[in-house]
This record gives sequence, structure tokens and C-alpha cells, in this order.
Amino acid sequence: MEPILWNMEPLNKRRTFPFSLMYDGEFYEGVITPSARTAKNGMPVYFRVTIGEKFFAYLCCGDTGWRAHEPKGNATGLIQAIIGYIREFYL
Repeated sequence: MEPILWNMEPLNKRRTFPFSLMYDGEFYEGVITPSARTAKNGMPVYFRVTIGEKFFAYLCCGDTGWRAHEPKGNATGLIQAIIGYIREFYL
């Protein structure tokens, strides 16, 4: 079940991009959808991450760094790997 997040801006579904990566010996593939709102640096303020057909997490990028709004039990290391993928995508 997807977490309920208050004050979330709409997603920019036209900017959805695929991702694939290896983490801890496993292959992960899915899509990342950025928020419509961007920060001063042009980076979207949050991202909705889906692995396969299943919701994984919302990853928020703010002035104080990244944080995840996600169902309990998701691997912190995998979240960090996806954040790295997003950063690289936006460089």
C-alpha cells in the first residue's frame, strides 16, 4: 500500500524515465517519475519510484539532503543506490 503524503505537488508524468541497476547481487528495473515542481537548481523536489509494477518509495530532495517516504522494510542501501541513479541522471 502506498503511503499517504500530505502537501505533495503533482507528478510530471511526461518526464518519467526508466531505471535499471544492480544492487547487492540483484537486478532492479522500474520507472522514476519526478514532481512537477523543481528547486532552484532545476532538480525536481521529489520522485515516485516504482520497481517492476510495484510502488517502492517517494524520494525527496531538499536543501538538507535526501529522505525517503516509503513502506517499512525497504532496504536503505537500495534506496541510496536509486538516489545515486537519479543524481547521475540529472547531471
